[in-house]
Amino acid sequence: MRWIRSFLLALLISLLMGFAIGTWLRMRMERSPVYIGAAPAPPPVSALAAEPLQVRLIGAGVLQPGENEEKV
Repeated sequence: MRWIRSFLLALLISLLMGFAIGTWLRMRMERSPVYIGAAPAPPPVSALAAEPLQVRLIGAGVLQPGENEEKV
């Protein structure tokens, strides 16, 4: 009878460990992708210091085909 109890306890522990590891793996795989050219969010600015038409460079510009080639 004692070996049945220890077997069931070991089975319960392995079930809980599998659940914890599976949950950790699922959360790790479901993270949103981080793109290389993504700009970080700008820091919050107070409404008094904000400029209405402030333009910032967000990331790398996209070149059109042939734009970076030298003209002969």
